[in-house]
Amino acid sequence: MMGPPLTPKMVPTMTDPTASVGEPDLFPEQDDDFAREKQPITARGVAIVGGRVATGLIGIGVAVAAIAAATFIPLPTVQAVPGSMVITPVPTAQQLVCPGAILRLADDSGQGATTASAIGRPSIDSSSSVGQVASSPLDQSDASTGATASAPTIISALPDQADPDAQILLSGAQAQLSDEGDFVGLTAAGCATVSGDVWLAAGSTSVGRTTLLTLSNPTEVPATVNIELYGENGRVTAPGTSGIVVPASGQRVISLAGFQPDLASTVVHVTSSGGQVVAALQQSTVRGLVPGGIDIVGPTVAPQLDTVIPGVLVTDLVAVQELQGGGEAFEDLRTVIRLFAPGEGTIPVTISVVSEDGAAPGASFVFQLDAGRVVDLPVGELDNGSYTVRASAEVPTLATVRVSSAVAKATDFAWLVAAPELPAPAQLTIAPGPSPQLHLYNPTDVDITVVLTATEGGDLSVPVPARTAAVVPVTAGASYVLSGYEKLQASVTVVEGGMIAGYTVHPPGVGSSPLTIYR
Repeated sequence: MMGPPLTPKMVPTMTDPTASVGEPDLFPEQDDDFAREKQPITARGVAIVGGRVATGLIGIGVAVAAIAAATFIPLPTVQAVPGSMVITPVPTAQQLVCPGAILRLADDSGQGATTASAIGRPSIDSSSSVGQVASSPLDQSDASTGATASAPTIISALPDQADPDAQILLSGAQAQLSDEGDFVGLTAAGCATVSGDVWLAAGSTSVGRTTLLTLSNPTEVPATVNIELYGENGRVTAPGTSGIVVPASGQRVISLAGFQPDLASTVVHVTSSGGQVVAALQQSTVRGLVPGGIDIVGPTVAPQLDTVIPGVLVTDLVAVQELQGGGEAFEDLRTVIRLFAPGEGTIPVTISVVSEDGAAPGASFVFQLDAGRVVDLPVGELDNGSYTVRASAEVPTLATVRVSSAVAKATDFAWLVAAPELPAPAQLTIAPGPSPQLHLYNPTDVDITVVLTATEGGDLSVPVPARTAAVVPVTAGASYVLSGYEKLQASVTVVEGGMIAGYTVHPPGVGSSPLTIYR
């Protein structure tokens, strides 16, 4: 049921002082008696309304301005700068390791065919730019040479007391001539710095060829070594190649045939953690009952785009050629370039062989190398002489060269490895071997004159044109400082009466340089 109709009495008027404010007027068309009386607009009301509107507009403006500022004005960057300090380590002794005596498996009586033993001891010469050179053998070795003159030898030079920050130039080299049983030949090797990453490209485990890997740790903490072994068929997977512990001041001797026999061509990659090591290969050859030579081979440079091997000697060519007709056992008398590139695919490698003295013609050719496999590439019959061999590719590649010498039926061989670039000045010691020669290669496009300053006094200036080499007779056992160049590569060879050996010249050891320590 609907309520009673709305009457004027139910709508209070604004003139009634006792009436409360009700709903707004819903019927403006009603007669004046029923219309609500409107209040007049005063100046104060206008002011209040205007003030409220103005306040709202100001608030909106501030908000818009804040948004615009956040959009277009970059906020300041708060960056915490860590505290730091520069520390120069206390200079320490420069240190090199000489590889030690020629080793063989078995002892003098032929017993213990899996145990290494030493043959004689090497002759070592060394020199330091400041003060005397101290030497001491490693304390222990798998070859039972620890603490003897046959062990790997540490040579060291203390910092200059007058100028402790001065760089010390230290160098050393060894040579050993052996004529004992199956071990007949000449070896020479430079004393080297320790490293945690070493490449060795030499050796063989074929019948009659024995290759030993030596790992010398002159540091005060044990070194844990991993080995990657590659052959002509690719990488060799074998137990015992990882986690090899080399004790502090100790040497490990490992036969590569223990990982895989009958490898004609081997490349070894050595990495170490903890202590660092000096790695080398020792190869010996026997053809039937006839000794075929021995060699100690140091590290080559890591794979790179342009590899340079100075001091490749070809000697006794006629005698070597005559022996090569003796059958398969004599095939490794040929001069070969050993090539290896990590990875996969086929890589064009450009080989150039250039005479160092201009007395013999060279050669140049391109070879398609299968990456991941070791290849021994025979070089065409080169005349007797001295050469520089270069291997260039678009990907990093290893290269070394094997040469042979012979007198009658007595033969010897040498693996000649790639030479690193030398800063100026650098120092080298000539191994105490027969008829030594220094081979200098200039890798730049500018002619240079290398100055050889003997530590015993006297200078010799040697012009070396751009991208060519020079050969200099030097004195066995002497040491020289090299200067007058920006970049240089060098090697030393010794040869006499069918015996041959060689080694490269390495940069000086790293001195103490300032370090920035952040807190």
